[in-house]
Amino acid sequence: MMNSDRFGKKYGNRAIQNLIESRKTNLILFWVIVAVTFAYMVFLNSKTPLIADDFVYTFIFATSTPVMSFGDIVTSQISYYMTWGGRVVAETLTQLFMFLGKDVFDVANSLCYIVFCLTVYFLAVGRRIRFELLLLTTILVWFFIPMFGQTVMWLTGSCNYLWCGTIILLAILPFRLYEEKQTKLLNSIWFALLMIPLFFISGITNENTAGGMILIMLLYCGVNIKRKIRIPAFAYTGLLFSIAGFLCMLFAPGNSLRVANESAVAEVTMMVGSNPLITRLSYFAYNLYALMPLVILAAIAFVMLRNEKDRKAWVNFGIFTVAAAAAMFVMLAPPKFPPRAMFGLAAFLIIAVVYAFGQLEMTEERIRKFVIIPGLAVLLFYIMSWGYVGIDAITVNKQYVARVQIIEEHQNEALIQVPEIVPLSSHNGMYGLKDVQLDPNHWVNRALADYFGVPNIVRQP
Repeated sequence: MMNSDRFGKKYGNRAIQNLIESRKTNLILFWVIVAVTFAYMVFLNSKTPLIADDFVYTFIFATSTPVMSFGDIVTSQISYYMTWGGRVVAETLTQLFMFLGKDVFDVANSLCYIVFCLTVYFLAVGRRIRFELLLLTTILVWFFIPMFGQTVMWLTGSCNYLWCGTIILLAILPFRLYEEKQTKLLNSIWFALLMIPLFFISGITNENTAGGMILIMLLYCGVNIKRKIRIPAFAYTGLLFSIAGFLCMLFAPGNSLRVANESAVAEVTMMVGSNPLITRLSYFAYNLYALMPLVILAAIAFVMLRNEKDRKAWVNFGIFTVAAAAAMFVMLAPPKFPPRAMFGLAAFLIIAVVYAFGQLEMTEERIRKFVIIPGLAVLLFYIMSWGYVGIDAITVNKQYVARVQIIEEHQNEALIQVPEIVPLSSHNGMYGLKDVQLDPNHWVNRALADYFGVPNIVRQP
């Protein structure tokens, strides 16, 4: 009986190993994961309502004039750049999607999420197709991207973090692929010229992640120099135009006004007071604590990588962990450091973790230890989380539809009272964001009232 059990376990381990190594099966399961993830994200996006700042972006910046054309978006962004800040890529995307409609955004945002996950995967794994590493990537993104609802599901937040993060990772991808293999395409001058718009736009995304991107580009160039590999033309255009875009963002005329109006949020200020230095350090510790599970996972992955491979295999892991650390320390500069600002550095750490696991040889012993029991347990938890978040999304959507119905039924009244909406999951777009307040002059109330064309909206007491 004992021999029979051992044979069964050995056969099962070998079957899983064959599954992982089969090129055809890998390709099929790879695209199954992509299709299922896309379908679920379309569902979640369709159940996520417009929230807080979204309503503001239906108007030309700093006015109550509705955006009626693409020309209005250009006018709005010029005003934004000159008077408030340099993140014109995110702001343009937000106004564009509010103009095109939520249905268009739902599909586009789901596609962007897939592109983001695939880019994280290829930055970590290279050109290989391994379905289990793509599954690991989607699981890590789901559980470790900070404030998932605010950075992926919320329209305004997604344009600032998911979309800009995807642009940044796409700009880094040629550097990673060139490190793996110096192909004719990547060495082409035409490729370098074709990538210029992407490189420039990637620099005008957000400060800490774009800075991390430039650092990664420099580190890959340093690796090529050390290995005596010719620096490709796209590396020169990449550095030149991404830095140019970065400087355009940093030195936007409106940036000084934006910084002057930034203030520490209540959660930290209540604990440590309003001293600028103490507030910055407290924010750093507060957000580092939230990121610790991913940091610990990265440390475990490094130990396993170190025991498995020589130092040459540490290069990609080191590049992305150094960039993540740099992006974290840069956030000591601004007076405010919300958790969602860690989106980019969390993505860098996820790339490092997936890369490390991708370097490990999948022996029968490791399959037994890390795939059969722990892997299936994590997968079950992942599926359960999808279910919980889906139910929460449906519940919040019903509450929002009921709120809109109340507004439409009482649109001729001077003061409309609407019920509060309380999401339960941090994967919900409304989680942790400002909603309708008791004060009719609160900016969220005013934006909502202007959007629906009614005098005043307040929350039911």
